[in-house]
Parts: sequence; structure tokens; C-alpha cells
Amino acid sequence: MLILNIGMPRSGTLWRYKIVRDLVIAGGGTDGLEIRKKFLLQPFISLPNADLNTAKPKRLLPASYPSFLGKTYVLNTHTGPTELAASMIKNGRMKAVYGFRDPRDCILSILDYSERAKPQYSARFLDVKNVEQGVSFMETYIRIWDAWTNLDGTFLIRYEDMLEDFQGLMDRLIQYLELDITSEKRKEIADTYLPRQKPKEGVRIHFSEGKANRFREKFSQEEQDFLLEKYQSILERMGYTG
Repeated sequence: MLILNIGMPRSGTLWRYKIVRDLVIAGGGTDGLEIRKKFLLQPFISLPNADLNTAKPKRLLPASYPSFLGKTYVLNTHTGPTELAASMIKNGRMKAVYGFRDPRDCILSILDYSERAKPQYSARFLDVKNVEQGVSFMETYIRIWDAWTNLDGTFLIRYEDMLEDFQGLMDRLIQYLELDITSEKRKEIADTYLPRQKPKEGVRIHFSEGKANRFREKFSQEEQDFLLEKYQSILERMGYTG
């Protein structure tokens, strides 16, 4: 079984990826990076996090080949679904975990990251310097959110719910992935990635602030009004208030 971990930019994608990856491995699966090496899938699965840059057949088909041999593993992506991906989910050949966040906080996090970025950093949004540019950058990812949300079989995770109900979400995720994990292993993984804690030595959970609604503190009223005008109907669908 191939499992895709998909995320809106700056929505805790790598945090979720590591949780899903560790749960799958604990349930008898394999690290996606090991799959990449063993099956010589370097042209299709990228480093550093077993990344799948697109779900188009030219990448998804070879990347999913080991799953047809009985392997279960997780790949990480920000891309939208394709007809092939939808078909694989419908036919039980793939599962998709999609995570999103209030887009206003995504834009704030993008601006923070761009401001502190070092020369060696690489990210598509490093040129985003203001709220208006942030809205333009997020247009593609709002469409991707809409596509995954409307695809039957996708497990949806809000970043804010991970912060407020981490344990409950872990249980629902394990159920969705149909994993058989001991209570001891589940606790170990939960303790490793529990939000708002000091990370264990050697473990990066990729938190900068780990807070919801931070945009209300950092953006001016004018910026907040602009974003509300742009996103009001979308925010309602996502379950956020103005």
C-alpha cells in the first residue's frame, strides 16, 4: 500500500509526514527512503523526505510499483490529485492523508520563513515579501486543497486540530491507515511528536511557533481585512471563523 502525505505549505507537512511514516513502520511497513534505494527509484522519489514532486503517471506509477509487490510505505508531497491517484484510492491501492491550515497563518509563516532564510535555503516561496504576494502564491495550493477535499477517501487533517486534539487524531489516523500497532509503540511515537514540547535529541519536528491564529497578533487590521475579503468563503468551508 502506498500512502501519500500531502500538505499545504507551512501547515506542518513534515511533522505529519514523520508521524505517518513512523506509524506505518511500526505497523510493519517500510521507510520510503529504503524503498527508494532498494528499488532504484531515485529518478522518481526525491530527497530528503521521500518526496514525490507530482502525482502524474510519469512519477506516480514507478513510485507505486513496490506497493504492488506488497510493500507499504509513505511518500511526501504538496501536489494535487490526478485521475491516476483518484483511481488508486478508489480501488484501494493507495491512501491519502491531506493536511491544511488557516491560509492566513500559512502566509504569515511563509513571510517569517522568507525573512529568516539563509542563502542555502530552498523553497518556492522565498520571494514572497508581503501579504498580497502571499495570496498570489497560495492560489495554487487553495485549488489543491479543494481538489483533495472533494476526493472521496482522503483523510483530512487540520493543523489546528493536531495542536488541540493530538491523541484523538493519532487514533483516527491509525484507524484510517488500518495499522496494527502496540500501545507501547503508539505511545512512543505520540511522545516523540507531541506538540508544544521540547523535541527529543536527534528529532526535528519542524516547528517554528506551533500556534494557531498567530496572524491575529502579527498582521495589521488592514491586512486581516484584506485576507478576510479574499478568503471568507474558503475559510467557512475549512471550518474557520473570520
